[in-house]
Amino acid sequence: MSTSSPAASVSAAERHRPVPWWLLAGAGVLTQLLTMASGIMAARMLGVEGRGQVLLVATLGAVAAQLTLGGGLPNAITKQLAERGIPARDGLRGLARSWLVIGVAAGAVGAAYFVFVDRDELGVDTGLLAVAVVLTALNAMAARILMGAMLGEGTEPIRIALTGVLPQAAVVAAFGVCLAFGWNLGPVGVPFVILAFSGGVLLARIRSLRPSLGADAPRLDRDELRSLARRGHVSSVGPIDGLQLDRFLVGSLLGNTMLGLYGVASALSALHNVLGMSLAGVALPRLAVLQTDPAAEREYVRRTLGLTAVLMLVITVPLELAMEPLVRLTFGTEFLGAVECARWVVLAASMLGLRRVLIAVLQARDHARYASIVEFVLAAALAVGIVVAALDDSIVLVGILLTAVAATACLLLGFGVLVTTASGHLPGSGSAESAADGAAGA
Repeated sequence: MSTSSPAASVSAAERHRPVPWWLLAGAGVLTQLLTMASGIMAARMLGVEGRGQVLLVATLGAVAAQLTLGGGLPNAITKQLAERGIPARDGLRGLARSWLVIGVAAGAVGAAYFVFVDRDELGVDTGLLAVAVVLTALNAMAARILMGAMLGEGTEPIRIALTGVLPQAAVVAAFGVCLAFGWNLGPVGVPFVILAFSGGVLLARIRSLRPSLGADAPRLDRDELRSLARRGHVSSVGPIDGLQLDRFLVGSLLGNTMLGLYGVASALSALHNVLGMSLAGVALPRLAVLQTDPAAEREYVRRTLGLTAVLMLVITVPLELAMEPLVRLTFGTEFLGAVECARWVVLAASMLGLRRVLIAVLQARDHARYASIVEFVLAAALAVGIVVAALDDSIVLVGILLTAVAATACLLLGFGVLVTTASGHLPGSGSAESAADGAAGA
């Protein structure tokens, strides 16, 4: 990797338009609130058992996506597009076909596992839910890749925000109509309604990408992109919570009823994850172009970490204080068994949200491998702990274990940020620089 000149570094930083953190984070929070509302509505329609089935579909689709194209690839795309100033339509040209094959294969594995878990009730519904697993996985992969591309090339921030909020608002409206008229979509109908609206947002995100600079515009190097994605894969996935490992193991070992209860805790804590990922998504492309200015980079890191910690605290304290009445009023009295577990999961989520931003700092500094090692070791420890908790039939113990792992992750990743510095260089961009200048002129 060649070292760019100071002038090129300055122009790269000036060329990149930072996304206002409050806009993306606010859109993420609003989207998550709408997601929580749709989850509550679905729970009202489906009950504990049906809610567990739908959660298993969503979990398997998310796991399949995160383990493959939804893992390190989106962050690698964000980083390289921001560094080089190449429109995504040019930089990613010719890659979609091979990605589709990988995505379908990963989704099929998740679908097969769903059929295995639900083997005692095989039927048409099981087959349709298995198809939903494949489509959910493909949707999640495409959504993350497109979001990475939009952040990397500096798409208009309001478009990024709207393409996240509008489809979820449509899902809430659809579920609200169903409840008002007493229609029960059932475990099969719910995921397909969600997929229908999610497909619309994918089309909107594609249309929001910057126009191509022409047939001769430079592309991202396929091998270099793959190498960067591989190095940061585990840290980008964030297997502690990104693979939804806790929900996956609870559903597999303790059954759909316990997963339905644990899903309440996950829903109440999901706001932290969305906010953490939003702030990390804003920080990564900006940090990528500040690597040649260590002083400015350190100041940006300090402000971003401080802001993240404050926001996590503001969300966590009210949830902890109002946990029991909140569960009773939203999900219903049959879900009150989730309250004690939810207290621990919400506390863990606040620290896991902060650790997302710590990972983004290390990735921008080209220390993604250290973050990946930390994530891998702690995720393995969490998995072993959940197996032990399952022997005791305790979802509360799962929440306690998750909190301990989250605290350890923040300590180790924080140490990594403390002892590392900006990498001091941007990749040589050659024709990419001229392409970026042409884009700016346009």
